[in-house]
Amino acid sequence: MTGTRPAHIAVVNLPMHGHVNPTLGVVEELVRRGHRVTYAITEDFVHQVKAAGAEPVLYPVEAGDGSEPPERLSEGFALAVHASLGSLPALTRAYAGDRPDLILYDVYGFAGPLLGTQWRIPTVLFSPTHLRYDGMIPEFFDGAPRLDALPGHADLVAALTDRGADAARIHEIEHPEYAVAAFPRAFQRRPETVATRRAAYVGPTLHDRSYQGTWRPPHPDTPVLLISLGSQFTCRPDFYRACAEAFTGLDHHVVMSVGPNLPPDRLGPLPASFEVHAHVPQLSVLAHANAFVTHAGMGSTMEAVHHGVPMVAVPQMAEQRVNAARIEALRLGVHVPRDTATPETLREAVLRVSSSPDIRAGLAALRAELDRAGGARAAADLIEEALGSAPH
Repeated sequence: MTGTRPAHIAVVNLPMHGHVNPTLGVVEELVRRGHRVTYAITEDFVHQVKAAGAEPVLYPVEAGDGSEPPERLSEGFALAVHASLGSLPALTRAYAGDRPDLILYDVYGFAGPLLGTQWRIPTVLFSPTHLRYDGMIPEFFDGAPRLDALPGHADLVAALTDRGADAARIHEIEHPEYAVAAFPRAFQRRPETVATRRAAYVGPTLHDRSYQGTWRPPHPDTPVLLISLGSQFTCRPDFYRACAEAFTGLDHHVVMSVGPNLPPDRLGPLPASFEVHAHVPQLSVLAHANAFVTHAGMGSTMEAVHHGVPMVAVPQMAEQRVNAARIEALRLGVHVPRDTATPETLREAVLRVSSSPDIRAGLAALRAELDRAGGARAAADLIEEALGSAPH
Protein backbone atom coordinates (compact mmCIF):
# COMPACT_ATOMS: atom_id res chain seq x y z
CA MET A 1 0.00 0.00 0.00
CA THR A 2 1.39 3.42 -0.89
CA GLY A 3 0.83 6.67 0.92
CA THR A 4 0.45 5.11 4.38
CA ARG A 5 1.43 7.55 7.11
CA PRO A 6 4.53 6.64 9.16
CA ALA A 7 3.37 4.72 12.18
CA HIS A 8 4.64 3.20 15.40
CA ILE A 9 4.38 -0.57 15.02
CA ALA A 10 5.05 -2.80 18.02
CA VAL A 11 6.11 -6.41 17.47
CA VAL A 12 5.33 -8.77 20.35
CA ASN A 13 7.09 -12.11 20.39
CA LEU A 14 8.38 -14.91 22.56
CA PRO A 15 12.13 -15.62 22.88
CA MET A 16 12.43 -18.50 20.40
CA HIS A 17 14.66 -18.42 17.31
CA GLY A 18 12.05 -20.10 15.13
CA HIS A 19 9.58 -17.34 15.97
CA VAL A 20 11.85 -14.28 16.07
CA ASN A 21 13.93 -14.92 12.94
CA PRO A 22 10.98 -15.01 10.49
CA THR A 23 9.80 -11.56 11.65
CA LEU A 24 13.07 -9.71 11.18
CA GLY A 25 12.81 -9.33 7.41
CA VAL A 26 9.40 -7.71 7.90
CA VAL A 27 10.88 -5.38 10.51
CA GLU A 28 13.57 -4.34 8.03
CA GLU A 29 10.94 -3.64 5.36
CA LEU A 30 8.71 -1.64 7.71
CA VAL A 31 11.68 0.47 8.80
CA ARG A 32 12.68 0.99 5.18
CA ARG A 33 9.17 2.35 4.54
CA GLY A 34 9.61 4.93 7.29
CA HIS A 35 7.75 3.25 10.14
CA ARG A 36 9.10 3.18 13.66
CA VAL A 37 9.25 -0.38 15.00
CA THR A 38 9.58 -1.39 18.62
CA TYR A 39 10.06 -5.04 19.48
CA ALA A 40 8.92 -6.67 22.72
CA ILE A 41 11.37 -9.45 23.45
CA THR A 42 13.90 -10.65 26.03
CA GLU A 43 17.52 -9.67 26.50
CA ASP A 44 18.80 -12.68 24.52
CA PHE A 45 17.47 -11.25 21.23
CA VAL A 46 18.50 -7.60 21.53
CA HIS A 47 21.30 -7.92 18.97
CA GLN A 48 19.12 -9.45 16.26
CA VAL A 49 16.30 -6.97 16.84
CA LYS A 50 18.63 -3.96 16.68
CA ALA A 51 20.31 -5.31 13.56
CA ALA A 52 16.89 -5.36 11.85
CA GLY A 53 16.31 -1.70 12.77
CA ALA A 54 13.85 -2.06 15.67
CA GLU A 55 14.04 -0.67 19.19
CA PRO A 56 14.00 -3.48 21.77
CA VAL A 57 11.38 -3.26 24.51
CA LEU A 58 12.47 -5.78 27.10
CA TYR A 59 10.43 -7.93 29.41
CA PRO A 60 11.71 -10.51 31.92
CA VAL A 61 11.23 -14.25 31.77
CA GLU A 62 11.78 -16.82 34.46
CA ALA A 63 15.18 -18.44 34.16
CA GLY A 64 14.86 -22.01 32.99
CA ASP A 65 16.88 -24.97 34.19
CA GLY A 66 18.57 -25.46 30.82
CA SER A 67 16.40 -28.40 29.83
CA GLU A 68 14.73 -28.70 26.45
CA PRO A 69 11.15 -27.46 26.05
CA PRO A 70 8.36 -30.05 26.21
CA GLU A 71 7.74 -32.00 23.06
CA ARG A 72 4.00 -32.02 23.77
CA LEU A 73 2.72 -28.80 22.25
CA SER A 74 -0.18 -28.64 24.71
CA GLU A 75 2.40 -28.18 27.46
CA GLY A 76 4.21 -25.63 25.29
CA PHE A 77 0.95 -23.71 24.87
CA ALA A 78 0.58 -23.39 28.63
CA LEU A 79 4.18 -22.17 28.95
CA ALA A 80 3.58 -19.58 26.19
CA VAL A 81 0.48 -18.31 27.98
CA HIS A 82 2.43 -18.08 31.23
CA ALA A 83 5.31 -16.18 29.60
CA SER A 84 2.95 -13.85 27.74
CA LEU A 85 0.92 -12.96 30.81
CA GLY A 86 4.14 -12.50 32.76
CA SER A 87 5.35 -9.95 30.20
CA LEU A 88 2.24 -7.76 30.48
CA PRO A 89 3.30 -5.60 33.46
CA ALA A 90 6.63 -4.65 31.84
CA LEU A 91 5.04 -4.00 28.43
CA THR A 92 2.19 -1.98 29.91
CA ARG A 93 4.72 0.27 31.68
CA ALA A 94 6.99 0.55 28.63
CA TYR A 95 4.16 1.59 26.30
CA ALA A 96 2.25 3.74 28.79
CA GLY A 97 3.45 6.97 27.19
CA ASP A 98 4.37 5.51 23.81
CA ARG A 99 1.24 3.79 22.57
CA PRO A 100 1.75 1.91 19.26
CA ASP A 101 -0.55 2.41 16.27
CA LEU A 102 -0.59 -1.33 15.54
CA ILE A 103 0.65 -4.52 17.15
CA LEU A 104 2.17 -7.32 15.08
CA TYR A 105 2.21 -10.41 17.28
CA ASP A 106 3.50 -13.95 17.08
CA VAL A 107 1.07 -16.86 17.09
CA TYR A 108 2.11 -17.58 20.69
CA GLY A 109 2.77 -13.94 21.66
CA PHE A 110 -0.57 -13.62 23.45
CA ALA A 111 0.39 -10.34 25.12
CA GLY A 112 -0.01 -8.71 21.68
CA PRO A 113 -3.74 -9.27 21.10
CA LEU A 114 -4.47 -8.73 24.80
CA LEU A 115 -2.88 -5.27 24.71
CA GLY A 116 -4.47 -4.51 21.34
CA THR A 117 -7.89 -5.33 22.76
CA GLN A 118 -7.26 -3.24 25.88
CA TRP A 119 -5.94 -0.24 23.94
CA ARG A 120 -8.41 -0.59 21.05
CA ILE A 121 -5.70 -0.58 18.38
CA PRO A 122 -5.43 -2.88 15.34
CA THR A 123 -3.48 -6.11 15.54
CA VAL A 124 -2.00 -8.41 12.90
CA LEU A 125 -1.01 -12.01 13.56
CA PHE A 126 2.41 -13.08 12.30
CA SER A 127 2.43 -16.85 12.03
CA PRO A 128 5.64 -18.82 11.41
CA THR A 129 3.53 -21.99 11.43
CA HIS A 130 0.25 -23.17 9.93
CA LEU A 131 -2.73 -20.89 10.36
CA ARG A 132 -5.55 -22.50 12.27
CA TYR A 133 -7.35 -25.02 10.09
CA ASP A 134 -10.10 -27.56 10.71
CA GLY A 135 -8.54 -30.38 12.68
CA MET A 136 -5.45 -28.44 13.73
CA ILE A 137 -6.06 -28.59 17.47
CA PRO A 138 -5.98 -32.39 17.81
CA GLU A 139 -3.18 -32.71 15.23
CA PHE A 140 -0.94 -30.13 16.91
CA PHE A 141 -1.98 -30.35 20.54
CA ASP A 142 -1.81 -34.01 21.44
CA GLY A 143 -5.39 -34.93 20.64
CA ALA A 144 -7.07 -32.04 22.48
CA PRO A 145 -10.62 -31.67 21.09
CA ARG A 146 -10.75 -27.85 21.23
CA LEU A 147 -8.51 -24.91 22.03
CA ASP A 148 -10.46 -24.18 25.22
CA ALA A 149 -9.47 -27.64 26.46
CA LEU A 150 -5.79 -26.67 26.54
CA PRO A 151 -4.07 -25.77 29.81
CA GLY A 152 -3.69 -22.00 29.97
CA HIS A 153 -6.70 -21.12 27.81
CA ALA A 154 -8.79 -20.15 30.85
CA ASP A 155 -5.99 -17.82 31.93
CA LEU A 156 -6.18 -16.02 28.57
CA VAL A 157 -9.93 -15.51 28.99
CA ALA A 158 -9.38 -14.19 32.51
CA ALA A 159 -6.72 -11.78 31.25
CA LEU A 160 -9.20 -10.40 28.72
CA THR A 161 -11.83 -9.74 31.36
CA ASP A 162 -9.22 -8.21 33.68
CA ARG A 163 -8.64 -5.65 30.92
CA GLY A 164 -12.29 -4.73 30.69
CA ALA A 165 -13.03 -6.81 27.59
CA ASP A 166 -15.90 -9.22 27.11
CA ALA A 167 -14.64 -12.79 27.47
CA ALA A 168 -16.30 -13.56 24.13
CA ARG A 169 -13.55 -11.52 22.46
CA ILE A 170 -11.27 -14.52 22.86
CA HIS A 171 -12.67 -15.29 19.39
CA GLU A 172 -10.62 -12.38 18.01
CA ILE A 173 -7.45 -14.00 19.34
CA GLU A 174 -8.34 -17.43 18.01
CA HIS A 175 -9.55 -16.15 14.60
CA PRO A 176 -7.67 -12.90 13.84
CA GLU A 177 -8.93 -10.58 11.14
CA TYR A 178 -5.46 -10.03 9.61
CA ALA A 179 -2.70 -12.64 9.43
CA VAL A 180 0.70 -12.90 7.78
CA ALA A 181 1.85 -16.48 7.14
CA ALA A 182 5.60 -16.91 6.60
CA PHE A 183 5.16 -19.67 4.02
CA PRO A 184 3.27 -20.11 0.73
CA ARG A 185 -0.38 -21.12 0.62
CA ALA A 186 0.51 -24.47 -0.98
CA PHE A 187 2.29 -25.47 2.23
CA GLN A 188 -0.66 -24.57 4.48
CA ARG A 189 -2.51 -27.60 5.82
CA ARG A 190 -6.17 -27.50 4.63
CA PRO A 191 -6.03 -23.84 3.50
CA GLU A 192 -9.68 -23.83 2.41
CA THR A 193 -10.71 -24.14 6.08
CA VAL A 194 -8.66 -21.19 7.43
CA ALA A 195 -11.13 -18.70 8.93
CA THR A 196 -8.96 -15.55 8.97
CA ARG A 197 -10.59 -12.78 6.90
CA ARG A 198 -7.37 -11.47 5.35
CA ALA A 199 -4.48 -13.91 5.24
CA ALA A 200 -1.34 -13.11 3.28
CA TYR A 201 0.75 -16.19 2.54
CA VAL A 202 3.96 -14.29 1.88
CA GLY A 203 6.56 -17.05 2.04
CA PRO A 204 9.79 -16.75 4.04
CA THR A 205 10.71 -13.16 4.91
CA LEU A 206 14.46 -13.64 4.84
CA HIS A 207 16.70 -10.91 6.18
CA ASP A 208 20.37 -10.00 6.36
CA ARG A 209 22.02 -12.41 8.78
CA SER A 210 25.60 -11.39 8.18
CA TYR A 211 25.91 -10.93 11.95
CA GLN A 212 25.82 -14.75 12.18
CA GLY A 213 28.95 -15.03 10.05
CA THR A 214 29.37 -16.82 6.75
CA TRP A 215 30.40 -20.29 5.66
CA ARG A 216 32.12 -21.67 2.58
CA PRO A 217 32.80 -25.29 1.67
CA PRO A 218 36.42 -26.33 2.13
CA HIS A 219 36.32 -28.21 -1.18
CA PRO A 220 34.21 -26.38 -3.80
CA ASP A 221 33.53 -29.48 -5.89
CA THR A 222 32.39 -31.73 -3.01
CA PRO A 223 28.63 -32.03 -2.29
CA VAL A 224 27.58 -30.55 1.06
CA LEU A 225 25.18 -32.19 3.51
CA LEU A 226 23.75 -30.07 6.33
CA ILE A 227 22.37 -31.77 9.47
CA SER A 228 20.44 -29.73 12.04
CA LEU A 229 17.57 -30.34 14.46
CA GLY A 230 16.93 -26.63 14.88
CA SER A 231 17.30 -24.66 18.09
CA GLN A 232 15.13 -26.51 20.63
CA PHE A 233 15.42 -30.31 20.49
CA THR A 234 19.14 -30.55 19.85
CA CYS A 235 20.61 -32.74 22.57
CA ARG A 236 20.30 -35.98 20.59
CA PRO A 237 23.73 -37.69 20.70
CA ASP A 238 22.37 -41.02 19.47
CA PHE A 239 20.88 -39.35 16.40
CA TYR A 240 24.11 -37.55 15.55
CA ARG A 241 26.11 -40.74 16.03
CA ALA A 242 23.68 -42.48 13.64
CA CYS A 243 24.35 -39.68 11.15
CA ALA A 244 28.10 -40.13 11.57
CA GLU A 245 27.76 -43.83 10.82
CA ALA A 246 25.37 -43.19 7.93
CA PHE A 247 27.48 -40.63 6.12
CA THR A 248 31.03 -41.78 6.80
CA GLY A 249 32.45 -42.74 3.44
CA LEU A 250 29.77 -40.84 1.54
CA ASP A 251 31.12 -38.42 -1.04
CA HIS A 252 29.86 -35.40 0.94
CA HIS A 253 31.29 -32.77 3.21
CA VAL A 254 29.02 -32.96 6.28
CA VAL A 255 28.17 -29.94 8.43
CA MET A 256 26.48 -30.89 11.70
CA SER A 257 24.84 -28.29 13.99
CA VAL A 258 24.29 -29.92 17.38
CA GLY A 259 23.28 -27.07 19.70
CA PRO A 260 25.10 -25.57 22.68
CA ASN A 261 24.55 -28.41 25.18
CA LEU A 262 26.26 -31.27 23.40
CA PRO A 263 30.08 -31.29 23.49
CA PRO A 264 31.38 -32.69 20.18
CA ASP A 265 33.58 -35.19 22.04
CA ARG A 266 30.40 -37.01 23.11
CA LEU A 267 30.00 -38.06 19.48
CA GLY A 268 33.25 -40.00 19.39
CA PRO A 269 35.83 -39.82 16.60
CA LEU A 270 34.57 -38.36 13.31
CA PRO A 271 36.14 -38.51 9.84
CA ALA A 272 37.81 -35.45 8.33
CA SER A 273 34.78 -34.92 6.08
CA PHE A 274 32.68 -33.89 9.13
CA GLU A 275 32.61 -30.55 10.91
CA VAL A 276 30.56 -30.13 14.09
CA HIS A 277 29.38 -26.81 15.55
CA ALA A 278 27.02 -25.64 18.27
CA HIS A 279 25.47 -23.28 15.71
CA VAL A 280 26.01 -22.55 12.03
CA PRO A 281 24.97 -19.65 9.79
CA GLN A 282 22.25 -21.80 8.27
CA LEU A 283 21.35 -19.67 5.27
CA SER A 284 25.01 -19.47 4.33
CA VAL A 285 25.45 -23.25 4.54
CA LEU A 286 22.21 -23.96 2.65
CA ALA A 287 23.45 -21.76 -0.20
CA HIS A 288 26.06 -24.48 -0.83
CA ALA A 289 24.16 -27.60 0.30
CA ASN A 290 23.00 -30.51 -1.82
CA ALA A 291 20.83 -32.09 0.90
CA PHE A 292 19.50 -31.19 4.35
CA VAL A 293 18.67 -33.54 7.21
CA THR A 294 16.28 -31.37 9.20
CA HIS A 295 13.75 -31.41 12.04
CA ALA A 296 11.26 -29.87 9.58
CA GLY A 297 10.64 -26.68 11.50
CA MET A 298 8.83 -24.22 9.24
CA GLY A 299 11.69 -21.72 9.15
CA SER A 300 14.28 -24.31 8.19
CA THR A 301 11.91 -25.88 5.67
CA MET A 302 11.27 -22.58 3.91
CA GLU A 303 14.97 -21.70 3.91
CA ALA A 304 15.71 -25.03 2.25
CA VAL A 305 13.02 -24.44 -0.39
CA HIS A 306 14.37 -20.94 -0.99
CA HIS A 307 17.77 -22.46 -1.83
CA GLY A 308 16.31 -25.49 -3.66
CA VAL A 309 17.80 -27.99 -1.21
CA PRO A 310 16.04 -31.39 -0.91
CA MET A 311 15.19 -32.48 2.62
CA VAL A 312 15.21 -35.55 4.80
CA ALA A 313 12.69 -34.61 7.49
CA VAL A 314 13.20 -36.16 10.93
CA PRO A 315 10.56 -34.32 13.01
CA GLN A 316 10.79 -34.08 16.78
CA MET A 317 7.24 -32.93 17.67
CA ALA A 318 3.68 -32.84 16.32
CA GLU A 319 3.93 -29.52 14.46
CA GLN A 320 7.05 -30.75 12.67
CA ARG A 321 5.35 -34.03 11.78
CA VAL A 322 2.64 -32.02 10.00
CA ASN A 323 5.41 -30.19 8.12
CA ALA A 324 7.13 -33.46 7.25
CA ALA A 325 3.90 -34.73 5.72
CA ARG A 326 3.66 -31.55 3.62
CA ILE A 327 7.30 -31.99 2.55
CA GLU A 328 6.48 -35.43 1.19
CA ALA A 329 3.15 -34.38 -0.35
CA LEU A 330 4.76 -31.48 -2.22
CA ARG A 331 7.77 -33.58 -3.30
CA LEU A 332 10.33 -31.50 -1.40
CA GLY A 333 11.98 -34.47 0.27
CA VAL A 334 11.15 -37.53 2.36
CA HIS A 335 9.90 -38.09 5.89
CA VAL A 336 11.91 -40.41 8.13
CA PRO A 337 10.09 -40.85 11.49
CA ARG A 338 12.43 -40.34 14.42
CA ASP A 339 12.11 -43.92 15.68
CA THR A 340 13.15 -45.27 12.27
CA ALA A 341 16.12 -42.94 11.76
CA THR A 342 18.83 -45.61 11.61
CA PRO A 343 22.12 -45.18 9.78
CA GLU A 344 20.74 -47.28 6.93
CA THR A 345 17.48 -45.33 6.51
CA LEU A 346 19.22 -41.95 6.81
CA ARG A 347 21.85 -42.85 4.21
CA GLU A 348 19.26 -44.23 1.80
CA ALA A 349 17.07 -41.16 2.24
CA VAL A 350 19.90 -38.69 1.55
CA LEU A 351 20.98 -40.60 -1.55
CA ARG A 352 17.37 -40.71 -2.75
CA VAL A 353 16.56 -37.01 -2.31
CA SER A 354 19.91 -35.96 -3.77
CA SER A 355 19.26 -37.80 -7.02
CA SER A 356 15.48 -37.64 -7.48
CA PRO A 357 14.22 -35.68 -10.52
CA ASP A 358 10.74 -35.74 -8.96
CA ILE A 359 11.96 -33.97 -5.83
CA ARG A 360 13.91 -31.46 -7.92
CA ALA A 361 10.69 -30.71 -9.80
CA GLY A 362 8.72 -30.32 -6.55
CA LEU A 363 11.27 -27.90 -5.17
CA ALA A 364 11.27 -25.89 -8.38
CA ALA A 365 7.47 -25.63 -8.30
CA LEU A 366 7.34 -24.36 -4.72
CA ARG A 367 10.27 -22.00 -5.31
CA ALA A 368 8.26 -20.47 -8.12
CA GLU A 369 5.37 -19.93 -5.69
CA LEU A 370 7.78 -18.29 -3.24
CA ASP A 371 8.83 -15.88 -5.97
CA ARG A 372 5.19 -14.89 -6.46
CA ALA A 373 4.32 -14.74 -2.74
CA GLY A 374 6.01 -11.41 -2.13
CA GLY A 375 7.97 -12.02 1.07
CA ALA A 376 8.55 -9.09 3.41
CA ARG A 377 7.06 -6.58 0.97
CA ALA A 378 3.74 -8.43 0.86
CA ALA A 379 3.76 -8.72 4.65
CA ALA A 380 4.34 -4.99 5.02
CA ASP A 381 1.54 -4.30 2.53
CA LEU A 382 -0.94 -6.23 4.68
CA ILE A 383 0.24 -4.49 7.84
CA GLU A 384 -0.23 -1.11 6.15
CA GLU A 385 -3.68 -2.22 5.01
CA ALA A 386 -4.58 -2.96 8.63
CA LEU A 387 -3.18 0.43 9.65
CA GLY A 388 -5.25 2.13 6.97
CA SER A 389 -8.42 0.43 8.15
CA ALA A 390 -8.02 1.66 11.73
CA PRO A 391 -10.17 4.60 12.85
CA HIS A 392 -8.29 7.85 13.25
